[in-house]
Amino acid sequence: MANLDMEKINAGIADRSDVFYWQTDRAVEPADAGHIWADRHRYFTDGDLVETVNTALGEDKLTSIEPLDLDAQTNLGNVNSVRTGLLTSGKEVIVRCHPKGVRNGYFHAEATAAHKAKEAGLPSFDTLAVHDYEGGNDFAFHVLEKLSGTAIKKWLEAHPDDEAVLLTQIGKMMARLHQVKVDGFGPFDNERAKSGELVGLHNTFGQAVRAGLPFNLDVLNKENILTTEQIAAITKLFDDNPLLTIQQAVLVHNDFADWNLLTDGNDVTGILDWDECVAGDAVSDIACWSTFFEPERLQGFLDGYWQVAEKPADFDDKFELLRLRYVLSKMTLRIRRYSWEPSDFMKDKIETGKTHLAQSMEYFKI
Repeated sequence: MANLDMEKINAGIADRSDVFYWQTDRAVEPADAGHIWADRHRYFTDGDLVETVNTALGEDKLTSIEPLDLDAQTNLGNVNSVRTGLLTSGKEVIVRCHPKGVRNGYFHAEATAAHKAKEAGLPSFDTLAVHDYEGGNDFAFHVLEKLSGTAIKKWLEAHPDDEAVLLTQIGKMMARLHQVKVDGFGPFDNERAKSGELVGLHNTFGQAVRAGLPFNLDVLNKENILTTEQIAAITKLFDDNPLLTIQQAVLVHNDFADWNLLTDGNDVTGILDWDECVAGDAVSDIACWSTFFEPERLQGFLDGYWQVAEKPADFDDKFELLRLRYVLSKMTLRIRRYSWEPSDFMKDKIETGKTHLAQSMEYFKI
């Protein structure tokens, strides 16, 4: 990354004040993102990693590390280099490393959110250590408990007939999560999270939802996905919309997808990757979940969700509004990422996004 202006990038990359979804709205150009994240797994030798991580741990030190078992748990993510480690006590841990030279603005918020979820009885994790980037060739990292189970994505590849049962369990688990109340709205203040506080950066839910919206709309306009007239209509739709007026935020995972959930085949045994978590409306988490998959998958999920939570009277309208917001964000992310990762996977995700977008535009008659 020698040719990148990392000082300039780091000045804005950890600032989430105008961010709806961090991977979409982070202050990094697509070409630079490719340089930083495409090769993130090659930045660390095993020996260097063990030595550096052990400086942040107590007496229970890392004795070894291995690549994460992709056949059992999850993929390596899009942001951090992920390894499994063994401590002298025999305890298994996960080590998540941000790229060298890049600031991290959420590890403390993520650790606090995961802990609060665990306190509420959900299968989340506690954090053993967080190290912040200190300059130069240093790197931020997060050491956490390793949870048991197989990633639901992997499980369903081998056991597709279990999907109906697991969809219900996923919905029930998310509804349990939304019983955890938090302060503020939007991305959490990472500095305050260092002392265990979980407080969103915005004063209202509407502010959190509108963050990054002009940027997303501009990208989609330049890609000829949205017309100028459609952008004006969408902007008006989100301006002072009463559906965005809520008094109390709940903990929203914001990435509650099959690759971030573990299972034993019967239930959800682990919730991973809280890096996009925010303070928001429960419906926003449902809307976000829906954008990962084909629309017909939603009903099985909701069947489980409504077994735990009561369906709000305004659910349908709020769901459609928030789904549109997530689709605008996810389409922006996928298009920008496709410029440096032109994979069939990303192409398929863009097409899925177009399906959701078309449905939203029809719903709101835009």
